[in-house]
Amino acid sequence: MKKNDLAQHRMSGRRNFLQKLSMGSLAALTLPLQSSSHNLLPAPPVAPTILDEPYWQLVKKQFTVPDNLIMLNAANLCPSPHSINEKVFTLGKELNSNVSFQYRSVFAKERAKALTMLAQFVGASKEEIGITRNTSESNGILVNGLDFKAGDEIIIWDQNHPSNGVAWEKRAQRSGMVIKKITVSASPKIKEELIAAFAKAITPKTKLIAFSHVSNLSGIALPAKEICALAKSRGVLSLVDGAQTLGLMDLNLHDMGCDFFSASTHKWLMGPMENGILYVAKPQIANLWPAVIGGGWKDDMKTVDEKICVLGQRIETTTSALPETIDFHLLIGKKNIEERVVALNTYLKEQIRLKIPVATFVTPVNPELSAGIVIVNLAGKDAKDVYQKLYENHGIACASTGGIRLSPHIYNTMEDINKVVESLVMLAR
Repeated sequence: MKKNDLAQHRMSGRRNFLQKLSMGSLAALTLPLQSSSHNLLPAPPVAPTILDEPYWQLVKKQFTVPDNLIMLNAANLCPSPHSINEKVFTLGKELNSNVSFQYRSVFAKERAKALTMLAQFVGASKEEIGITRNTSESNGILVNGLDFKAGDEIIIWDQNHPSNGVAWEKRAQRSGMVIKKITVSASPKIKEELIAAFAKAITPKTKLIAFSHVSNLSGIALPAKEICALAKSRGVLSLVDGAQTLGLMDLNLHDMGCDFFSASTHKWLMGPMENGILYVAKPQIANLWPAVIGGGWKDDMKTVDEKICVLGQRIETTTSALPETIDFHLLIGKKNIEERVVALNTYLKEQIRLKIPVATFVTPVNPELSAGIVIVNLAGKDAKDVYQKLYENHGIACASTGGIRLSPHIYNTMEDINKVVESLVMLAR
């Protein structure tokens, strides 16, 4: 979708929204769960101040989560809008009825469209984006595909996901590289504290800094742009694991300045499973070796998707739903989504502090040092036990990673947050 077309698409949705608001009928906006399209969901108006809970309740109706469940586990897996699930199901049904090469050629066109839209969505060029199966695969490609040798130093954060942490340590065992694992303050006050921890670890032998944009263990959000700038100023490459930010933050990878970026579509992007993205900045594409070579691969391929992501037979029906997934985000607005998630998290933290004095935060309370994850502990209570009781007794799905991990998204409302806090109050007694 071209930039001008995208703008017209969003403005059309906004006009539709305002027109129906003027009619005074929220019911006119409601999308039945069995509808085959999310296009009845209006784009938010230009002025976000008139966006109130009724709009986000409407957004919630685009998902098929039953009323007796509250999904607060976006850091691991998100539900997809009904329209996305329906498209994947329909394509899968059609594929099973016709597995001919002729029919399957449609998926190549859909993949090309997905690559174009993903690139625009994250602020990159199409040549720099490849579609993998998840963040772990993207990280694995980089870990095993970059030419590092014995003695080269790789700086990693001790809160990295294993695919961006343990994987580097195993590579080092094989090749003699040196892994320097850094720790940041558990209670950072300002972002400069976080940057300083990386700066101190850099030496003339440092080749790469690899870090999670947001930790799934603490909820700490690292200042990615500043760390990437630090790396570049010292002649060091940077890898940002964006599993916890793609679909949440309004990203622009060229502006961020990273050399590599990895993420999945099934978390904050709310897209279909078994899809990930791999970003490689143009100057680095030639320096990356393919880890898997499937049928159709050629030595003269130049783009990331062609050179690195020809991985054999895959579930192309899910990849074909990526354009509609991105369109869903754009209809609501990337910045609106980010601000809504921050608002949900801020309110959640405030209510926990107000109503549960015995709760301690693992995640920084300051929204500038966190993102979509809130991790807390209840005094005298085992996090795993609370996590299980929240689901079994209250219908609240979260995680026990690093504590009681709560990660709300746009399919949650302030009413959901109130119910979660009420449940935590009961379990804290």
